[in-house]
Amino acid sequence: MSLRTLLEGWLHAVPDVSVAGLAMDSRQVGPGTAFVAVRGASGHGLDHAEEAVRRGAVAILHDGRRAPPDLDVPMVQFDGLGQHLGELASRFWAASSEDMTIAAVTGTNGKTSVAHFLAQTWQRVHGRAGMVGTLGYGPLDELEPGTHTTPDPFTLNRVLAHCMDSGADHLAMEVSSHALEQGRVDTVQMDAAIFTNLSRDHLDYHADMQAYAAAKRRLFTEHAPRFSIINHDDMTGRRWVRELSGQQEVLSYGLMPGAELTAELLGQDADGMALRLHSPWGPAELRSGLMGSFNVSNLLATAGALTLLGLPWSDTVRELELIKPVPGRMRRLGGAPGQPVVVIDYAHTPDALAHSLSAIRAHLSGRLVCLFGCGGNRDRGKRAEMGQVAESLSDALVVTSDNPRFESVNSIINDVLRGMKDPARVTVEPDRALAIQRAIRSAGPGDIVLVAGKGHERWQEIAGQKIPFSDESTVRAVLEAAA
Repeated sequence: MSLRTLLEGWLHAVPDVSVAGLAMDSRQVGPGTAFVAVRGASGHGLDHAEEAVRRGAVAILHDGRRAPPDLDVPMVQFDGLGQHLGELASRFWAASSEDMTIAAVTGTNGKTSVAHFLAQTWQRVHGRAGMVGTLGYGPLDELEPGTHTTPDPFTLNRVLAHCMDSGADHLAMEVSSHALEQGRVDTVQMDAAIFTNLSRDHLDYHADMQAYAAAKRRLFTEHAPRFSIINHDDMTGRRWVRELSGQQEVLSYGLMPGAELTAELLGQDADGMALRLHSPWGPAELRSGLMGSFNVSNLLATAGALTLLGLPWSDTVRELELIKPVPGRMRRLGGAPGQPVVVIDYAHTPDALAHSLSAIRAHLSGRLVCLFGCGGNRDRGKRAEMGQVAESLSDALVVTSDNPRFESVNSIINDVLRGMKDPARVTVEPDRALAIQRAIRSAGPGDIVLVAGKGHERWQEIAGQKIPFSDESTVRAVLEAAA
């Protein structure tokens, strides 16, 4: 597409340059790309214009909020550019979300599980489905790694177009508070919006919990979804159900009285759990292979979205029984004779860690060993809370590194220990691989070791580098060595 055609109706006298792609991140620029430079949270895209040109950018489109550098490519000023990124992306990739069935999931915890449950179900039912979120972007069977839970508008529209071209016209996406605040999904038409819960997170970005909640609420008030599916067990969710009912079609779900779609947990064992559902479409009983009672809530959200978006209730119930655990979410390893069970989980907030530990306790016959760390250059206030939660809900603790980024690992660990009543009983091992080894070797048959915080991730972010590292690979190696 020519740059002139791309900007038609907005700007005049635009150079007739052929454009092969759009990018806001200079690291994503390739030959023929138009680099789009706007003001960010800590700088301006023009700071990276020279690098973009070195990588092959054929034009720089900027917002005029600062003088562009003198480079040997056309510099095109587009006032208000930041407000038109989604429209630019839609025009370039010709990806119309109106041609897809899209369910968007927001909330502090559970986004990835609900999105993946929806995507894997649609994949079975329709042959192909897409996903956008923490696990990656694209058709479910060929996810590309992502850098954000919800990508920038250019990446998002490129992914939507790829999904459509590959036959995946159903897509489940996680929508972060950052994405809603920054308008990354402004041009995406949502068929269903799902709210899982709200607890402390990202207060390094949002001023307070009220601002955090307001950002999440935009998914329901500004995107006009056909259906809103809201967790009635959550205090914020209950308020939103009251406020939004009458303005749009709202389905409340939860385990507490008052929800329209609810469930009774009939029992848990080593193979999963049995549930009885009560819904506007009738009752049902099912058996799920998932671990953790909090997954009951995730299954309810999934059931509501599947049914409202067209799947018959009887088919929904049958599909719920087929749902597999999400990579890095309550994933079970070990348990061979003489070995503990090891559970790998992405829990990285106080609330998520509490849910994971409490869920595991229901399956436990021995001791519960918890290994975790906290990320660097993120909300410091939650570190002590994580320590407090872990100490109160586990029998033994190992505190280690997570993604320290540019912070000192020992400084992060000290912040965690401040939340504990008896930090002297904690095993501290900054090296995550050694920490996993020590945690597993300290446990025996009947014990469960929770390795929390990184889940599916395949790296550690240390001093600006992504160093290859996998909790699952490390756990498997320790278990195999002990076999």
